[in-house]
Amino acid sequence: MYINIVFCFDDKIAEQVQVTVASLLDYTLTDGVHYHIYCICTEQATYMETPLKRVVEARDRESTLTVQGVENLYQDAYEVRGVSTGTYLRLMLHRLLPDVDKLIYADVDVLFRSSLLDIWQINLEGYVLAAVQGAVNLPDQWELNSDRPYWKHLTGVKGRYINAGVTLMNLAEIRHRNLEEQWNKWAKEKLHYQDQDILNITCQGAIRYLSPRFNRLAYMTPSDYDAFVREGIFTQQQCRDALEHPAIIHYAGDKPWKRYDVNMGYLWWDYVNSQADLRGLFDEEMARKNHGPTFRERVVRKIKKLIGKEKL
Repeated sequence: MYINIVFCFDDKIAEQVQVTVASLLDYTLTDGVHYHIYCICTEQATYMETPLKRVVEARDRESTLTVQGVENLYQDAYEVRGVSTGTYLRLMLHRLLPDVDKLIYADVDVLFRSSLLDIWQINLEGYVLAAVQGAVNLPDQWELNSDRPYWKHLTGVKGRYINAGVTLMNLAEIRHRNLEEQWNKWAKEKLHYQDQDILNITCQGAIRYLSPRFNRLAYMTPSDYDAFVREGIFTQQQCRDALEHPAIIHYAGDKPWKRYDVNMGYLWWDYVNSQADLRGLFDEEMARKNHGPTFRERVVRKIKKLIGKEKL
């Protein structure tokens, strides 16, 4: 069996793809399961093809790798929160991969830890996506975001707004619904969560929901997951599984290769340092020195955001 999986990136975050792909093959391969790995990137990032080939061949010669450099049609789209427009490349997959009808999309700031068969075998007939509900659904964040002019288009998905860092995508359904036309329109708007907002706005009613263990947001604490339970978004067992047995750790927010002390960042570094072909690719000494803000600094920053109506 082959699982289709795709990563989209530009030259601003390219080296990290080696870690993502390596962990995919080291942690999720089982007997008879291999991958068709697609890397859709800007032309400036195609230099990663050779090192990625070495990563794949060292782990599974039955899995395939395709690196495709493309022009980013959304390169002039809105950039915010330090997230580059390379993330918008996923909105082009239905055209760039015309022979692929279904695939798993994952951001390159994830670390795979367990099998993806449970995701891959989900029936998406009549659905566009399958993904995990995100932290935006929690009351404090939803309230802060509700002041955004475009947020009225998301009122119907309160409690079901997805984090799009890991998504199972039905490309055939995307083509059938001609969603590209809507995506092109929304890409011209200033959306705080960029293409993630676009997917949540345009795919309402056509999204299936995954267990949070398939997109364990590293920055979230156990108390954050308790809030999910109180809001009825996840069950207590689902949150326990996400905390204790995450299949995919997603380093949204601060990155472990920049700051060693991010929550669960040590797992990323432990894995990198355990692999001969990854060890030394990143500056661990710099990451260890680059500590995050103090508690006082975090409180002051949050107050400033609340007063200034800057959304978290």
